[in-house]
Amino acid sequence: WATSLPRLPAHHIRCILPVLLWWFLWKGRNKARFEGQTFSAQRVSWEVDNFIQDMGRAGRLRKAQFYGDMEDTWALLARSANRQRRPIVVVWTKPPAHQSKLNTDASVVNGRAAGGGVLRDSDGRLIFAFYKEFGETGVLEAEAMALQEGLRECVARGVQAVLVEVDSAVLVSLVNSSALGGWAHCILLRRIRRLLRQVAGSVMHIFKEANMVADRLAAMQGCPNTIF
Repeated sequence: WATSLPRLPAHHIRCILPVLLWWFLWKGRNKARFEGQTFSAQRVSWEVDNFIQDMGRAGRLRKAQFYGDMEDTWALLARSANRQRRPIVVVWTKPPAHQSKLNTDASVVNGRAAGGGVLRDSDGRLIFAFYKEFGETGVLEAEAMALQEGLRECVARGVQAVLVEVDSAVLVSLVNSSALGGWAHCILLRRIRRLLRQVAGSVMHIFKEANMVADRLAAMQGCPNTIF
């Protein structure tokens, strides 16, 4: 199946699908062995489908990824690529006066997820920073949990007018859309949207190079959960 098309690109669904299957099989095996959960091939299939559906809802699938497979139902989620690339300068910028900026990020190492974030005022001064471990979870869910943690701390401190920046374009697309994502993510998305309303906030995507403080905080593997 994978070799039946000539010049198959690495981002094609026939290359991506086996990797996703291996990943969710590995997660299912670990949960069965270490958490006592029942392993189910049907659940693995369901999780793979949910992941691809989330990518489609977030606008991260392209028609080129389904070359030769356009009759597949997943291909209906794909968009046509029509983008021109140009170099840009990537830097973190201060928020406008009377607003704060929250940057969050997540890291998954050996299946263990952690997140971190930092809130700064319009002069670039630190208001708070945090690090928290989330256990065994996927990258997208870890990104969402880190964002949720940062917003919860903003609410607890009564911070308003918060600009949020994360380097996960998929998460930003899901939060800003009306989609609920797969079952594993829908509750998180609802909580994030509710917290954004509480802090009169908005969320946007930035490149990782402008999100390095949150990235370094998220990479503090093995540290105790901390808010400072």
